[in-house]
Amino acid sequence: MRIVIPEGAEFVLEPQHLEPLRRLGELVIVPGAPRDKADLIARVKDADVVILDYSLMDAEVLAACPRLRLIAFLGLGYASCVDVEAATRQGIVVTNTPDYGATSVAEHALGLVLALTRHIAASSASLRAGRWEPGRFQGMELRGKTLGVVGLGGIGREMARLGAGIGMKVIGWTRRATPDRAVHGLQLVPLETLMAAADVVSLHLVLEPGTRGLVSRALLQRMRPTAYFVNTARAGIVDNAALLDLLRAGRIAGAAFDVFDEEPLPPDDPWRDLPTVLVTPHIGYNTREASLNMLNIAIATVEAYLRGERLHVVNPEAADAADRPPADHRRKLDGPKSLR
Repeated sequence: MRIVIPEGAEFVLEPQHLEPLRRLGELVIVPGAPRDKADLIARVKDADVVILDYSLMDAEVLAACPRLRLIAFLGLGYASCVDVEAATRQGIVVTNTPDYGATSVAEHALGLVLALTRHIAASSASLRAGRWEPGRFQGMELRGKTLGVVGLGGIGREMARLGAGIGMKVIGWTRRATPDRAVHGLQLVPLETLMAAADVVSLHLVLEPGTRGLVSRALLQRMRPTAYFVNTARAGIVDNAALLDLLRAGRIAGAAFDVFDEEPLPPDDPWRDLPTVLVTPHIGYNTREASLNMLNIAIATVEAYLRGERLHVVNPEAADAADRPPADHRRKLDGPKSLR
């Protein structure tokens, strides 16, 4: 079996962390990012398993991979990188790595909130440019303010914990409004209510057909002119053209983004130039702890697939249709297990 990591392995902390994969078959790590689609195809066309970080495996790429049976996506937002419908038609199982870095992403989101409301990045840039302007950067104290958490999966619940920990009133919305989601004193409210009531809105949803474009112009227009919007989830969940209009008009106080419609962010992208916007290059997940968790969960999904089991499969129809892995592949699972 040929296991391919087509974008390098910067997320691997120590070489020994890859040993569980080496025991499963031939492990091929192609260094660096693919130059283009043709380069990506050349890297993955002979793979049985692909461990995917950020490249786009669309229908054309998948069609060029006749042996491919499993894509183990590193992270949650697989829909941004894999044409799941095309994969399902080819019998390619797609998995993701839930709960690998909830604390890391939530801490980054809180950091963005603090940086926005206290003008940390802007004041630092001013000082480095030789100015001394303490009176220019009046901030907003977060204690007693309302944090609106949109999406209450693992990351959203962590964000609620952190917000409550600094004394914020926390309200939340989820598509699955069960009592167990109302954690850390959080009050469940309709999404329209949340957008209108929150001093800070923090987005924590997976991008999928039901969430694409969910945060519409109408919802964004409900926000207070003193409120802030933070997105560490996926850009496709938000009407970003509407958000840009509202920020330019001063209808929203500011926003912070770790995710974008196009990544890397183009040099002429308007998000780079708005003084009320804070941007980071999709690093919310990037801690040592989360990286190791992510790799180990991905390894576990590959091991499960080779045993004929499902773990974190996002397209079960493909899993139903796919052939059971050969017995010689399953035998490779004997011996030491991956680090957990």
